[in-house]
Amino acid sequence: MRWLTAAGFLAGFVALAGCSDVTPAAAPAAGAESASATVTGKTVTTSTPATRSGTSAASGPAEHDGQRALAHIQELAKTPRVAGTPGEERAAEYIRDQFVADGYDVEIADFEYDGDRFRAGSVTAGGQVSEVLTLAGSPGGKRSGPGVYVGLGDKPGIAGRDLTGKIAVADRGTLQFIEKYQNVSDAGAVGLVVVNNQAGSFSGNLQTLTKIPVVGMSQEDGRAILAAAKQGLELTIDAPPTVGTSKAKNVIARPAKDARCRVVVGGHYDTVPSAPGANDNASGTANVLELARAFAADGLDKGLCFAAFSAEESGLYGSAAFVQQLKKEGPLPQTFINLDVTGIGDQAEVIGDDALVQEVLGVARDLNVPAAKSSLPANSGSDHQSFQNAGVQSVWLFSGEFDTIHSPLDVTGDIQVDELDRLGDLAYAEITKLLARVARG
Repeated sequence: MRWLTAAGFLAGFVALAGCSDVTPAAAPAAGAESASATVTGKTVTTSTPATRSGTSAASGPAEHDGQRALAHIQELAKTPRVAGTPGEERAAEYIRDQFVADGYDVEIADFEYDGDRFRAGSVTAGGQVSEVLTLAGSPGGKRSGPGVYVGLGDKPGIAGRDLTGKIAVADRGTLQFIEKYQNVSDAGAVGLVVVNNQAGSFSGNLQTLTKIPVVGMSQEDGRAILAAAKQGLELTIDAPPTVGTSKAKNVIARPAKDARCRVVVGGHYDTVPSAPGANDNASGTANVLELARAFAADGLDKGLCFAAFSAEESGLYGSAAFVQQLKKEGPLPQTFINLDVTGIGDQAEVIGDDALVQEVLGVARDLNVPAAKSSLPANSGSDHQSFQNAGVQSVWLFSGEFDTIHSPLDVTGDIQVDELDRLGDLAYAEITKLLARVARG
């Protein structure tokens, strides 16, 4: 079954908590542990640049165009877009500008959340700065000292050396992260860098609060750090703590300022570290942008809103923040359509409330779009769940190929315009049907 392949990627990207760090992985499953997430911040409008609320400024045909969507992917997937980083901010501004160009009233809404898996910091060697991720349980902090390579961080790797005042650099593998930490800490190290044993970055959990900063870094960047440590060169770790709140940005487009959203179409635009995120999820974001343009081409639709969420990869926090915002504004939307991973495959896969899933499958048959009902594995998910949890009828449309997501291999060159078109056309037709119901009251 094609969903079993997808499930393996969604459910098993990283073995957090007590798992041995020998398990190959690049990042945690999207949405894992999201049920217990608490959004702590107030959503605030930071930009409302639209000049003609409710008036369409969109150009092009009033239909979804895969080539236009591909152009958005090419722009978004130039760099990773991890929540809270400059890459996220650049992407948010790009998305805002596209919505504004089509005549929507747009806000970039800041929110805070607790439970970030991707606290990005740095390791510096010889003036070269490389990105790292603070492992859960580490206090973070800034520490400098001579680097020392300790192999796997086991006793043979340390070889009885006194590591007092030094930054230990270890290979990922064999031992749990906490064992590596305990071994180098007992030997006097003031910091620990764990270099991935495969392409890409990773996050992990130390299972306890540590006394020194412990960070993980990609195999690619780690080569230079390993070389520096083997030469005993000076290293500096500068890492944020893994406790406290993080900040991120949603981008919301409405037909007019303060308009009630009856139907929301959205997807997340953030990525895991080291991933360009072309398929996951520049593809879904691009389809959201193209659908917004297509529906605006013949006039903005009352009740139809669009959203690009951040911090999905950390636990669906962006969509949860938007649901909280909507609750404060009044009645929740009737329907949410989620577009996440829509760029590679040969059919549409559909997850969500059964009645809506069946309706979408019927629309797909009318369009001759190959489509199938799918299911969600444990400990995985996407932004439709935030709306479902609030009682909003929701559906997730996605393509079936997950082989490169959450990795440096998730690149624009693999995106298939035909699949973007299939998912976009299906979403366009379903949204049209939903708007007709809204119009009837």
